[in-house]
This record gives sequence, structure tokens and C-alpha cells, in this order.
Amino acid sequence: MTPGRHVIIGTAGHIDHGKTALVKALTGIETDTHPQERARGLTIDVGFAYWKEGVTLLDVPGHERFVKNAVAGVSSVDLALFVVAADDGVMPQTREHLAILRLLGVSDGIVALTKTDLVEPEWVEMVVEDLRELLAGTFLETAEIVPVSSVTGEGIDGLRELLEARIAAVGERPDRGALRLPVDRAFSMSGFGTVVTGTVLAGSVRPRDELVLQPRGRPVRVRGVQIHGADVAAAGPGDRAAVNFSDLNVADVARGDTLAEPGFFEATSLIDAHLRMLPDAPAVLKHRDRLRLHLGPGEVLGRVVLLDADALAPGESGFVQLRLERPGVAAHGDRFVARRYSPARTMAGGSVLHPRPRPHRRRRPEVLEQLRRLQAEDPGAVLEALLFDAGAGSNSAADLAPVLGRSVAEVEARLGELRDRGACVDFEQAGRRRFVHAGAWERLGGEILAALAGFHEEQPLQPAVSREELGRRIGGGHEAAVFQAAAESLAADGQVRLEAGRLSLPGHRVELTAEQEGLRQEIAAALRDGGARPPDEGELSGSLGRPAAEVEAVVAVMQERGELARLDGLLFDAAVLERIESDLVAYLREHGQIEVAGFRELVDTTRRFALPLLNYFDGKGLTQREDALRRLVPGAVDSRGNAAGD
Repeated sequence: MTPGRHVIIGTAGHIDHGKTALVKALTGIETDTHPQERARGLTIDVGFAYWKEGVTLLDVPGHERFVKNAVAGVSSVDLALFVVAADDGVMPQTREHLAILRLLGVSDGIVALTKTDLVEPEWVEMVVEDLRELLAGTFLETAEIVPVSSVTGEGIDGLRELLEARIAAVGERPDRGALRLPVDRAFSMSGFGTVVTGTVLAGSVRPRDELVLQPRGRPVRVRGVQIHGADVAAAGPGDRAAVNFSDLNVADVARGDTLAEPGFFEATSLIDAHLRMLPDAPAVLKHRDRLRLHLGPGEVLGRVVLLDADALAPGESGFVQLRLERPGVAAHGDRFVARRYSPARTMAGGSVLHPRPRPHRRRRPEVLEQLRRLQAEDPGAVLEALLFDAGAGSNSAADLAPVLGRSVAEVEARLGELRDRGACVDFEQAGRRRFVHAGAWERLGGEILAALAGFHEEQPLQPAVSREELGRRIGGGHEAAVFQAAAESLAADGQVRLEAGRLSLPGHRVELTAEQEGLRQEIAAALRDGGARPPDEGELSGSLGRPAAEVEAVVAVMQERGELARLDGLLFDAAVLERIESDLVAYLREHGQIEVAGFRELVDTTRRFALPLLNYFDGKGLTQREDALRRLVPGAVDSRGNAAGD
């Protein structure tokens, strides 16, 4: 076995087939610890036997009434110890436990044929044949079937040796990085406070960690961590851990809750999944049927929305959306078991495709296609599917990591791989890398170029369009930050011009008609003649006898060309403005300062025009205001590039 690796062995089988006695014979530990269990002679809850360093044996109940507890135990096992009593043979819960093992993805195990002391050897051989027939086509098809007796000890040593060999061969459990510890027990201990136990499925838990108890959203602080009753600095993937808290009441935690890093495994009431009916399911599953859903150690009731069928018969499969009656937690790839609401019988199992999806309408091809993409086992392919589903929206690694239940660092690295092979693009916003699917990015770029072409055709005298106006032309569905990043990318590639938040196509040039050119000359003459008291746009329209819209369009062209300037809504000829600046600089060099009244006299204007002009010179860094006075800014440069200040 890999050093530091913890292996979970789980028993499974029908009631009274000797699972608990077998565990005791193998380990010397009694797992029926509850008084009710001892009195009734059957296991009600999951029992735990800490067999040896790095190995825990889970004894799960076999009675039909306690199958939900059996699911809680099986959900985290590495190796199944499938138990069948020789005197009974294959029984109903034998079949159901085998189905549960398969549905939860258990892939390795050993079969123990117990109570061989109660039957003749010929009967044992017959039961073995029956078992081979039952196990055909399952992960236990080629598993060893070991006859044993917990009473006489026959076969126990051989089974123990076989288990030890299989334990040594168990590989290291893949670590998703983000802490996930489903709670299967919670109790209070004097001097310790509240203690929860469970198997660490991913990440690690340490004393003083700040965690969240989900789906309650309850912040907690870890006081201590134990494995096999000994204090440890950390518990990692596969470890059976006991975690205690000083700030948590035992009434505030229950089986099925999950200890997680903040931001991970948050409450959800909707889950997208792929569901597969058992070949011997007890009934047809219909749209909106109520089910008992076993997600890890928890059970939650919910309705099933069949997305691509009206019903699923035994052996069939399909895409579903599970609508939970109370919040649960899940991540992509999680296995679950679905049992009939009443009578409670195992019907199906499945895997989670999206733990927090949008509500779906049935029989939508685009929804079904997206769910097919999410069936990928490769995390990179799943991330690409999630980016595809986001369209022109962006996601950071921190956004996507909780969906996969993987660490932010791993998701960041996988997104980088997608970017490097051209499957997505990234940009930075507020210090965080954000990612967009390459197809959506390309479509948005095409929409920007098409919208710009349309704008230039409709408004030939407008040199450019604002990002906001262009965004409205394209329509909704794109994120503002993505739109801006896409526009900047097009500008960097030379496909658009982007200046002061306004966009245009590089080849676009404003061309005036002969009539418009005549109007331009008339406007220029009127502004030159007005000097420091020019007419505004409304006055121009009246004096020239032209519609306001025509004057406004030509004025915009002149402004873009630098032939005039707009100061607080007033229009000044560029040459006139340069002359006013020259006169102001000369005066300030000689006199050092000027008041508003002096400026009015200097350039022959009124207060209406003087204040916008002085504010303009302040704004361009030529002058600075000191109370009611203006002075030259030291080192200032005028419009001709000459030094204006001292």
C-alpha cells in the first residue's frame, strides 16, 4: 500500500448474513456498539472497525429498513467485502446491496461466503454456483469467493491474508484538492465539544482551519483532528477522521452535512444528472416522480424532471434534473443512488453533471447537448463545456472550481491548458484572470465588426461610436467586461480603432458631400467671424437656415478633424482658440497673473465665454487657478509645443 494511504473496506449483504461477526473474527472488534443493535442482533447504523494503521473496516446494515445507512457507508469505500450466508444464499438485500455497490462506482472487492459451518460442503458448492450467476457482468464477476465460518474460524486466516494483499494493491485515492468531508456521525464529548466523523474525500483538514458546514452555511473552526483515536496534524484523502469543534452545538450538525472550504459545496436545490435505471428496478420511473436521493451519507427527498423522456423503464437511462425538497451538496462526477419514495426500493443511480444549474425546460436539444458534453470524465473537457455554456460570459478559476469540487489552483492550471490549445481565451479584470470559450469570443468579435460596419453605413458622418452604444446595437447576452476585453483585443490586432472609449473600423473615413462641404465652410466662417464670442449650434442652425441635425452632423466631423473645439457646449474655431491662447500666454509672461475681468478685456469676450475658455486652459495644464487669479503653470507647453511657463 502507498505510504500514508488510507483504505476503507466496506461490508455489504443481506440482514443476518454474518457481516458483523465476520468483522469481529477478522479484527477482534465489535462494531455493534448501540444497545439497540446488541439487543436486536442486527446492525442498525454503520459500524467502524479500525483494523490497523491506514485501514478501516465499515460494517453496514443489511436490513431493508436500514439500506439508507448502508448507502452512507458504501459511498466512500475502496474495497467491498461482499457477504453471503451459505445457509440462506442469495436474498433480496444481497441483490440490492450489489446494485448499490455498482451504482456508487465501487470497482474492487472480495466475496465472503459465511456460516459454512451450518451446511454441507455440497451445499456450499451450489451456493457458489448461484453467486457466480448473480455476479456475472458485475465488478465482482472474477472476484474470489472465500468460504468462512466466524464460529469455527475456518477460512478466516485465508480471507485475512487475501484482504491484506488486496489492501496493499490499492492505489492512491485521487485528491481533488478542495476539502470535502461528509459527516456520517455527530456526537458530544465532555472536554472536546462536538465531534463529527467521516471519510475525507478530498483535500485535508487541520486544527485551527476555518471551514463551513454545508449545506447549512455555518462557519466553524476546527479544534482538533484525530485518526484512529490519535491526534494528528492533518487528515487527508481516504482518512477516517474525527474532527472536534468548540464553537458548534451537536444539535447544529447532522449526518449528510459536509465540512468544506469556504465557497465550496454550497447548498443547492437543483442538480443536473445522468440517471440509469436498474435492470430489475421495481417500477417505471415517471416524470416528476418523488424519489429518495442518497448523496454521500445524506438522504434528501426530491422530484425528478425527465429532460429527454416521459418515463424510464428498467434498464433505461436518460438526462434528468433533480429538484430537491431541502438543500443538498454535490459536485460534478458525484455518484448517487435513487430509491423509490414508497415502498423504499432502489430504482436507479447516476452521476452529477452540474451541482447548481439553471432550471431547464424539457426536450430542449441545446440543453441535452450541453449535458452530453458535461458527461466527460476529463476535468479539462468539463471546464470547456462549462465555458461553452457561459456563452459571452466570463468565469474565473474560483468561479468554476466549486462546480468540479476541485482546488482553484488545479482549475487555474487546466484553464491555462485550454487557453494554450486555443479552446478559450483569457483576460484580466480587477487582478483576476477570467476565461471565455473561444467560440463565444470569436462570435462576439464578429458581432462587434458587423455592428461597426452597420453603424458606419447608417451614420457616415460619425467618425466613431461609443462602446455603450455599440453594445446596445449588438444586444444582450454579453458581459460588459468581456465586451470591453474583446474590443481591446480587436484594437490590438488592428481590426478596429479604439480611442477614448469610441470604436470605428480602420478603413472608415468621413467623406462630406459637396453640399455638406459647403455647410462646413459656412460654419467655419461663422466661428472665425465670432472670434471669442462664437454662435452656438442653435444659433448656427438659424443663421445658416439649415436643419439642426445637418449642422450637428457636420460639426461632429469638424470636431473630429480638429477644426473646432467644444467647450461646455460652446463651439470655438481651432485657429481662434490658438490665437486666444497665444494672447493669454503673452499677457501672463508679462504680468504674471490675470483675473476673469482682465481676460474678458484681453480677448474681447463676455463672462459666458470667458469661464469655459479659462477652464479649458486650466484643464490642459497651461494655467492654474489661485482663488480668482490665473497663473502660468511652470514648465507648461502651449499648443505649438513651445514652452509657455517659466
